Amino acid sequence: MRKLLIAIALCPPATLCSAADEAFHRDVEPFLKKHCYQCHDARQAAAGFRIDELGADFSVAKTPEMWREVIDRINIGDMPPEDEARPDPKESFAVVEWVGRELRRTEREAKMAGGRIQLRRLNRREYINTVRDLLLIDENFASTTLMEAVPPDGKAEGFDRVSAALFVDATQMDAYLEAASLISDEVIVSGSEPEAQKIVSESEDSTRKTKGVVKESLLGESFKIPAGVQKYEFKDNGVLHIQSHYGYDKGPKYWGKIFQSVKLNDLVTSDGYYRIRMKAGASVGSRGAPIKLKYSYADSTPVASEKIVELPHDLDDPDWVETVMFLRAGQPGQKRGLGISWNGIEKVIGGNGTWYKKIKNPSRVVTREIAAAKKSGDKQALKEAYAERDRLLDLAGKFNEPFFSYANEWAGREDEVPKLFVDVIEVSGPVHQSWPPASHQLLLGEETSADRTLAEARAAIEKLLPRAFRRPVQPGEVDRVLAIVQAGINQHGMNFPQAMRLGLQKVLCSPQFLYIAEPVPRSASVSDGVRELNDYELASRLSYFLWSTMPDEELFHLAEQGRLSDPKVLRSQVTRMLDDPKSQQFVESFAGQWLQVELFGSVQPGMYLYPDYDQSLEEASKTEALAFFAEILASNLAITNFLDSDFLVINERLAEHYGIKGVKGKEFRRVAIKPEHHRGGIFGMTGLMTLLADGTRTLPVRRAAWIVENLFNDPPPPPPPNAGEVQPNTKGENLTVRERLALHRDEPTCASCHAKLDPYGLALENYDAIGAWRTKANGENFRNPKKAPELDVSGQLPSGRKYSSLEEFKVALLAEKKKFAKAFSEKLLTYALSRPVGYVDYKTVDDLVAALEQNDYRIRPLIQAIVASEPFQTK
Repeated sequence: MRKLLIAIALCPPATLCSAADEAFHRDVEPFLKKHCYQCHDARQAAAGFRIDELGADFSVAKTPEMWREVIDRINIGDMPPEDEARPDPKESFAVVEWVGRELRRTEREAKMAGGRIQLRRLNRREYINTVRDLLLIDENFASTTLMEAVPPDGKAEGFDRVSAALFVDATQMDAYLEAASLISDEVIVSGSEPEAQKIVSESEDSTRKTKGVVKESLLGESFKIPAGVQKYEFKDNGVLHIQSHYGYDKGPKYWGKIFQSVKLNDLVTSDGYYRIRMKAGASVGSRGAPIKLKYSYADSTPVASEKIVELPHDLDDPDWVETVMFLRAGQPGQKRGLGISWNGIEKVIGGNGTWYKKIKNPSRVVTREIAAAKKSGDKQALKEAYAERDRLLDLAGKFNEPFFSYANEWAGREDEVPKLFVDVIEVSGPVHQSWPPASHQLLLGEETSADRTLAEARAAIEKLLPRAFRRPVQPGEVDRVLAIVQAGINQHGMNFPQAMRLGLQKVLCSPQFLYIAEPVPRSASVSDGVRELNDYELASRLSYFLWSTMPDEELFHLAEQGRLSDPKVLRSQVTRMLDDPKSQQFVESFAGQWLQVELFGSVQPGMYLYPDYDQSLEEASKTEALAFFAEILASNLAITNFLDSDFLVINERLAEHYGIKGVKGKEFRRVAIKPEHHRGGIFGMTGLMTLLADGTRTLPVRRAAWIVENLFNDPPPPPPPNAGEVQPNTKGENLTVRERLALHRDEPTCASCHAKLDPYGLALENYDAIGAWRTKANGENFRNPKKAPELDVSGQLPSGRKYSSLEEFKVALLAEKKKFAKAFSEKLLTYALSRPVGYVDYKTVDDLVAALEQNDYRIRPLIQAIVASEPFQTK
């Protein structure tokens, strides 16, 4: 088997080796001889450019660049020159398509390292997860503070874990050093727990009094009107809130602000946990729902966070309610306050309608009449206007009804209104959930003394290194870290905790930690080119594939016993790992990048064209794609569900957007759908449809290109440099995007490419620019639904299968599910191997597709087949 792999690595099978040459001699060379050689051969070499020397071998220096220049010239139509016979568009497209395919293949093979998995560093997600699990770092610290400190990753083949993109330069190394310093300060503490600082805020300024009257100005005169019932009342020891007096946060529920902001700039000077205490009580009233408090920290800043707590104390017996929040310091000078809201009722108290209807509004009319009469010089009109003014002023002076009163539905039911009483608010911190923190206890136990021995340091390092390096370590490796600790104490005057922090930084910046290292043993013959992974290496490769983190204790234990490589044990471990909550990291990393969820929300629809698009819909759309993938993984469903399914995984906000009834709450759950919902699979997911639009109109070509590249792993050939986009709809034209696209591709060269591409995008035209279902054009200048043109979503796939509706389009795609299965297998294998998949993997890909076919296309057998494959288990 090894000899076969070596042979494949040196030269692909004959069918693969000859395919490019055959296509070149069949489709490309005749075209070049007919249209190019006469000006670009040895005799003329116009512009110093010889095409007759170009062949099918793209590994020759500068050949890819020269071919790219050729197809650019063909695409834009300036070669051959206009005075020459024009090439047949289909022949031109065949050349462009062949060159594009070979360019992609050459780039991919350049990154493959002969089909072997290269040494690679941990990407950002893996680094943070590994530090968290290695040292029991707090999740909030890891996902916020540490996330910003660790440098971002490059991408190759659509993923951030491919070796070719995970380089390390001086700037990144500086960032890793800074991150290691932050981690060591968080992990290793000394002395007793620092005393928390505290800010105490009265619920409101106790010197203020509830106003008894409202001052109103009318036609230049002031009047005092009885204030009536207030939104809040000042008591001797606090404030009784009946209705918000700072406005409401809109959303699925109303949250009325009772505190604009408790200023925390002087308190929150470092990231950490802060204790928030409020002495309060509440009455739920006739509504019955429990009263809740929402703490909103640093709104509209990069460090914003919020938390909701339930208030258990009665209105007549207020007491302390306490919670802890992770708050971040942010940038110097950045304003940071704590806003406090409650889930009261928005419109309990309102202004007196009589005042506005009989006095305030008529006075505005009189003001305009006086101005108009003065301007026109109409003395009689001016006299009448002044008389009306005097009448209104007299009426206003006698107005004794209260300015504020309960809304009609609450009049006489004041005792049934939910109420909140607030006395004092305290914010203190930073505080620790335990002292010493769990990370310190893991490494050094409960002792926090600054005076400890090198023997204790050695014991801590011996315990840490095997897990940090993810393999057994040699005594010399322990000694090197211990030497750093000892030098810190003896040469630099550090105490024990300071020196141990230095030693930990050494570990976290070492290649053995930063890289997934799979060295060739000295005993192995390098000439073999291939070797099996040992059990520790297999444990790491498996864990970073399915969990994006280091192996857990069970994997380490099996590796120590040499049992992990046993096929039965390995299969059971894959099942265990997929059932573990940590597999959500696989969902977020693989599915998030494959479906480009990280880009959802980057296109903002026009608020006037698409008023239904809001923040809650955007956030829900990001979760939907991941939750859908997670359901397929958890339930071991067929991957064909990505093309079409009889269910969605949605919450109330998405159900409302999709026109599906009976779904309540923010929680995502599996929901069965009917044909009339026009949903299923990833097509129609609002996050994806919005991403593949421009905020104003749909873009069928962008949608099509996304489908052929991400679902079928077959990117379209490079477009002409001046290809442009479909033009916007202008008033008077009333043309659908499809009709404008037809005008766009009038150029014969463009038409050949669009004929293969556009059907995938035009089939989705029933989904508008935010994924809402439609049968007529909308958005842009289609303001009148009655006059908007009907949509035509019919087409024909390159295979010849025709469709006239979205449902028929999905049927056509499912008829070609083996093509999708091959593409999905290639994507997942690329992710698993951390390298591009190329010609050396043709047999592996065939085996993976066979595994899918034999198991009704279910996803878990595919993952098992990848883990069992020779490329995954060898170096």
